[in-house]
Amino acid sequence: MAPNVNHAAQGSSRSQSSIQQADSLKDEDVNSQVNRWQAQASTLPFRHPHRAVIVHNIATYHISCYKAIRQKGDLDQAIVGYAEALLRGMNHPSLSILTFEHLTRALLTRFKDFGAREDLDHSISYFCHLSNLPLRVPGIERLDVLDGLADALRCRVEVGGRPEDTEDLISLLQHVITMVPPATDDYRLIATELANAWKRKYQQTDESEDLTEAISHYRAVLTSCPLGHPSRSSCLRSLADVLTLHSQQSGDLNDVEGAATLYQELLDLLDKEDPDRMWVLMNLASVYHIHFKETYDPEGLEKAISRYREVLLLCPPDHKSKDKLLRNLGFSLMSRFEYFGRMDCLKEAISLYRAALRLCPRGHPRRQLSLRGLANVMHLRYLRTHSIEDLEESINLERENLAHTPPGHPMRPRILYNFSANLRTQYTWTGDMGYIEEAIEHLYEALKLVKSGHLHSRHIPHLLAVNLSDRFRHRGEENDITDAIKYYRTSISLIPEGNPDFSPMLSDFASDLGFLFSRTGDAEHLEESIALFRSAVEYPFSSARHRLTAAQSWTVTARFTQHPSALTAYRKALSLLQRAIDLGPTVQTRHEYISGRGIDHLRSLPMDAASYAIESRAYEEAVEMLEQGRALLWSGMRSLRTPLEHLRGVDKSLADEFTKISQALEALITTTDVGDFVQTPAGTDNDGVTIGRKDPFSHTVAKKRRLSKQLEEVVLQIQALPGFESFWRLVPFRHLQTAAMGGPVVIINLSEYRSDILIVRSNHPVVHIPTPTNFFRRITKLAHQLSETRKGYRLESKKYDRVLRQTLEELSELVGQPVAKRLMELGIPEQSRIWLCPTSVLASLPIHAAGPISSHTNVKRYLCDIYMCSYTPSLSALIASRSRNLSGSASGRPSLLIIGQPDKTLPGVDSETRSIESLVGSGSVIRITGEAATPDNVIAHLPMHPWVHFACHGMLQPDRPFESSFLLQHNTHLTLLRIAKSHLPTAELAFLAACHTAELTEDGTPDEVLHLTAAMQFSGFMSVVGTMWAMVDEDGKDLSEHFYSKMFAAGAQVASYEKLARTLRHATQKLRTEKGVSLERWVNFVHYGA
Repeated sequence: MAPNVNHAAQGSSRSQSSIQQADSLKDEDVNSQVNRWQAQASTLPFRHPHRAVIVHNIATYHISCYKAIRQKGDLDQAIVGYAEALLRGMNHPSLSILTFEHLTRALLTRFKDFGAREDLDHSISYFCHLSNLPLRVPGIERLDVLDGLADALRCRVEVGGRPEDTEDLISLLQHVITMVPPATDDYRLIATELANAWKRKYQQTDESEDLTEAISHYRAVLTSCPLGHPSRSSCLRSLADVLTLHSQQSGDLNDVEGAATLYQELLDLLDKEDPDRMWVLMNLASVYHIHFKETYDPEGLEKAISRYREVLLLCPPDHKSKDKLLRNLGFSLMSRFEYFGRMDCLKEAISLYRAALRLCPRGHPRRQLSLRGLANVMHLRYLRTHSIEDLEESINLERENLAHTPPGHPMRPRILYNFSANLRTQYTWTGDMGYIEEAIEHLYEALKLVKSGHLHSRHIPHLLAVNLSDRFRHRGEENDITDAIKYYRTSISLIPEGNPDFSPMLSDFASDLGFLFSRTGDAEHLEESIALFRSAVEYPFSSARHRLTAAQSWTVTARFTQHPSALTAYRKALSLLQRAIDLGPTVQTRHEYISGRGIDHLRSLPMDAASYAIESRAYEEAVEMLEQGRALLWSGMRSLRTPLEHLRGVDKSLADEFTKISQALEALITTTDVGDFVQTPAGTDNDGVTIGRKDPFSHTVAKKRRLSKQLEEVVLQIQALPGFESFWRLVPFRHLQTAAMGGPVVIINLSEYRSDILIVRSNHPVVHIPTPTNFFRRITKLAHQLSETRKGYRLESKKYDRVLRQTLEELSELVGQPVAKRLMELGIPEQSRIWLCPTSVLASLPIHAAGPISSHTNVKRYLCDIYMCSYTPSLSALIASRSRNLSGSASGRPSLLIIGQPDKTLPGVDSETRSIESLVGSGSVIRITGEAATPDNVIAHLPMHPWVHFACHGMLQPDRPFESSFLLQHNTHLTLLRIAKSHLPTAELAFLAACHTAELTEDGTPDEVLHLTAAMQFSGFMSVVGTMWAMVDEDGKDLSEHFYSKMFAAGAQVASYEKLARTLRHATQKLRTEKGVSLERWVNFVHYGA
């Protein structure tokens, strides 16, 4: 009797491995049985029919041994045994098929455990053969064989098989799934494998249809796993992952939002200690970032950064995917920099990308991603700093990346795109057309490679159009502009509705059509250009900053082509300027945005708009435009302090609600705890990456967004009240004109297009004074020359005195004499008060001292000798200063707070403060000096005294003006921002006898007027005395004595507006008559406010 074939060692059930350990017998029983089989086999002839059965059973025994102790020798002997049994059992069909099936599975097992590729290929070939046989052998089901074949094909795909292998796997699984009842575990398993295969095929081909198929099958699997099902977690993750992939390719917001919902549900299902939580958080962060890129909603970006930081805390230092986490966080911080302009974010992003690259040495499969990310962030920093080293590093990184990305690689189109963008930037730096030629060549290649429906399928033709247009401008070949127009139209047609990239793409196309009109004179090109600009500016889904850039480009095109829409374009641009700046949650982030090098053209926008209005003789609108577009940081904060007395009498609850929200919003935007979060406590991991970093900025963004929305709703309710229709709207000229109630306001507008002087008077039309055509060039040169000389020479140097004197003489010719002459023609008598409101770099020049101005008496006089000159940052600031009630009276003396901080370099401070006290009267003076002179103590005392005198060091921070400060006890700083946060409704005069308190630098943002003097004025002081540069220590005492002795002379009208400015002029005139006082010492002192 033939021995039985042993099935205990090797089963075929789908619910267990195809090869199982034989455990039905005890070890000694099995060994005895095997020994008997071996003895029996040795006595049988080679072709004996029973020998095949015995060898089969011995091979199955070796399989059992392998499963138990994992020694490769057992597996090798099993395979040899099955092969021998197969050769000897040809006359037994059932045995041959069973042995063949066991051999096939053993080969697949050896491949999985030891990686011999020929074993995998043989197993696939054998499974295919088995699947075509009429299987009627007990223990072998066709579905099991097909499942084994799928397992083998899956292995070949995973080890880098061809797309054809994936297609074979998909075809097989599509057949298998029809053999399984729906809504069963087997059906879910096969459907998941099928979805995985489609996803793998997408990764091989980059075809969006493959991803769509994967999504469909993952959805079906999730539908069959209701809440509480043990497989729901894995189904949620699979579908969320593939939706994220699809959104990255297509930008479909439905995919983004769907993935976020799924990841959040999955996160809720996981324990806090679950190791999968880290990657679920990371994927959720990725989805939030994609949502930001598609909507420009900063809330999504901040959620992404918060999640990535959480993952960084959870990630082990040696985790195999840490480079991916570092890149993702770096990418999000890049986006934050682009949105808010925060250089600290860019700095951290560079650090993260460098760390990621160190984790990906040459040969690493993700090195390309790290190279591309670092190249992008270096390119971004170049655009901000214009450091050619950054640009060269970016291009070198892209060249390395491209060299290691062969044709046919799915990433090659996007690498070509990024490299081409860098090349075009290099062209703008050098003017070398070779970079444009290379970029065009790469973009044509990318255009051929990119798949239809891919995100880059709309960006590549757009960048190609931009480069072709550049070449047309250089060479003038018509086919270039023809092709550019074709590719512009292609890219625009591919943008889905609601995508924020629409505005910038339309704007680029519109600009090139405008240029084409200038070359051809074809009016159709111009009209299409203007129509595209209008669409770009009005497109609601693009960010305010993208729309602002489009509006500014519109102004350039319309003005250059003399199109009548120019004034409309300027109005649109100015309305977007404040919105673009207000995107920053704090005044510091807003300043970082407007001070960035990439938006130089936007800083001149208000002056350019006014120059066009003046050119059109719309002088009142010119004044409105300057007011709307200048000193935006101050005006934004001032709007939160809008007087509400009238409203409170009509609707007290609305007034209270407005006050509550606006105070909370002001406290938020003037906060300092979201500044440089690099300084917050954190640790450093082995890769030099800072972890555990607190990042309160995300919280600030969310809170600012919430408060802004609440305030907007309250404002709409107020505007609905009768008589309040104009509440919180643009200030009309008729109101701005009230700034001139105390005397004319002289606005000096500096624009490269044309520069003009406007005189605003109360109840009179605006008076226009034209300037020479070279006014802009000469003023710009003067400002630069004076600034550079001041940086290079100490106080009272002969060189600086000579340059300052030349500057004042040229200012006399350009401003002083024309203004004085026109004022006299208007009947404004000498010694009247006037206010100077300079724009752009004019704000850094001492216009009040323009001179000498010639007269019929031949007396050497400066502008401030003829008229009492004060400055104002804006008309609104002057109106606000004048609207406050003085606390003093004709017979009363105001309370004066004196803050003094003497040191070795300021030995005269002590005598200065004591001299003032004796002049004013000790009963009206509080002195804070020495140990008491701390920022907290000064801030606490300011509300108690309408007058304040500072005698200390003034510290200038041109790059971070909100950190400009008064230096107090123990090197503590009373900063500009902290002063601005104060609310001092009864304050009158601030005398700032400190260096740099009214200094504006040409390389800063002069139109924002961010200095200590302006901060004191904003906080409530009606009049402020400041300094335009460093001051001599002894001048503090001398000028103060002249000022206070005149102010508090017997019978003086202390509380007179005019008295304050007149007294300062008297003091400076006295100072300049003293022996040895140089020009720069008396010119230094200026008056701001009422």
